[in-house]
Amino acid sequence: MPFSLSGNFKSCERSKLRNFEKHLGIILSENQTQLQQHLMIRRALQNLSGSVSVLSSLSRQELLSFIFILTQFGDIIRTETPPEYLQLESIPYVIEWTKGHYMIPLEILEHLAHERIFRDQGYLFALIPALPIKEKKSWIRWIGVDFEKGGDRDLNFEIYFQCRVLQKPFLGKSLVQESEIRLEQIWPRGKNEYIDWFYKGLSTFYYAMEEMSRKEKDPFLLHVIELIKSGKFILKRLPDHYGKESTYSLVGTVEGNTPQLRETTFQWEVERLRKDSLF
Repeated sequence: MPFSLSGNFKSCERSKLRNFEKHLGIILSENQTQLQQHLMIRRALQNLSGSVSVLSSLSRQELLSFIFILTQFGDIIRTETPPEYLQLESIPYVIEWTKGHYMIPLEILEHLAHERIFRDQGYLFALIPALPIKEKKSWIRWIGVDFEKGGDRDLNFEIYFQCRVLQKPFLGKSLVQESEIRLEQIWPRGKNEYIDWFYKGLSTFYYAMEEMSRKEKDPFLLHVIELIKSGKFILKRLPDHYGKESTYSLVGTVEGNTPQLRETTFQWEVERLRKDSLF
């Protein structure tokens, strides 16, 4: 899992940060507080002409490499990555934080999440922030993480981190082939009390899914529920129409349709899983 540069930039090799700093027009220093570093990076990103123009300047192989690292939840290891996806050195959004270990810092992922192109294409990191806060809190409780501290931003990345762990065993596969499914096609109104609570606004969707995961007997529906829990499919509210009830769909995510290749687990990832806290 990638981490924030702000507050952690000393974990990166200084020489590897130069391309990133040069692109943003900043210099990170240990004399700066974590908040100062975060605000500096955020302002610099906002002052750029946009990530689309940055990415359009990349070569075809560099762009494919960048897309690949996005599908891998933002970080890869050279020895565990196909050679055709390792054209990374000139991409300003990617940092080789230590030898052979590449990541897109969380500040960059947060910035890219605001770009419509990543939401429209179905990237999980861009779709999680669009969920209502109450849905995200229900989701993280269902996953089994006691997440109390931190704000909405921290919650977004905590769900993102947990989804990578949950998706790994699927190997990028599922029994559902559609990229988007109307929720009522799976669970029609009036057929299941738990999802009806959600349709009526009496509960969140992810709370209803947690309850159904305990009660459902149908193997296929249980499979769909596990796909939702792991973020391979995510809830999307469809545009409202005057006088009609709200409708929803389940959207297949790019990360959820891609096998996760990284086998290495870093010690800090193990420790944060035990402590249920952010790096």
